[in-house]
Amino acid sequence: MKPIALGASLLLASTTACIPLQNLGALGANIKPPSITFVGATLVSTPSRQQLSAYYCPDVVSVPLGGAALLCQGLFGPRPAPESMVVAFDARLKIQNPNEIPLPLATLLAAVTVFPGFANEQTGATCVQLCPGGPGTCGPPDPNACQASSRDVRSLSDFANAATGLVVSNGLAAIAGQPPSFTAPTVAASSEMEVTARFSLSPQQLLRVMRQLADQSVSELKQGRAPSFVIPYRLEGTIWFDAGSFGRIAIPWGPASGTWTI
Repeated sequence: MKPIALGASLLLASTTACIPLQNLGALGANIKPPSITFVGATLVSTPSRQQLSAYYCPDVVSVPLGGAALLCQGLFGPRPAPESMVVAFDARLKIQNPNEIPLPLATLLAAVTVFPGFANEQTGATCVQLCPGGPGTCGPPDPNACQASSRDVRSLSDFANAATGLVVSNGLAAIAGQPPSFTAPTVAASSEMEVTARFSLSPQQLLRVMRQLADQSVSELKQGRAPSFVIPYRLEGTIWFDAGSFGRIAIPWGPASGTWTI
């Protein structure tokens, strides 16, 4: 999938970030909005096709006298527990800071829709608070986190009907190869940085919406062939930057679409 350049808009929120890192008052209106480019989303953890076949086969294959479970176990092995089949992905975002001062990331909103436009469409959203010293260093949770007054900026309230727990954040990594964490990365002055946000999808909820794919593969399952599972997705969200005494700068990203194939 080709990188998608995303337009940015500037919002100076009335609330301050959890820990003001720098007084930017002298810069005034000269603060420019950073830009965000969605680079791509890559699966990093999935169940195997064999596991998915073993899970769905007893439900979709009909065998006389209730022999589906025995048949399917002989073809694909024992049926795995849902919680053992975690799907996780990395969303990569390139951030460019045109200002002469550094901008720390403060909060990340991400919304994931699987099977967009289909009857089994499901959306999940998560709000991730990032702290300079890691988890627990921002004080009490900010009730205004991931909320914005501008209609051009996506807020958590825009996804009020999202399925609870469908998507969970595992943190951000600002350096390739580093494990994700909830420590706030900083985009240096007049520079760019690529951050990787890792998310996990609830196995129970994802398996439920993927059932339609298994229903379409009954003949393959009966013959002992593990089918491919193609998951269309749409990603979108907002990143809030800590602008010190000026509050927060909110930059939307997405929507960006693609497919994951297992």
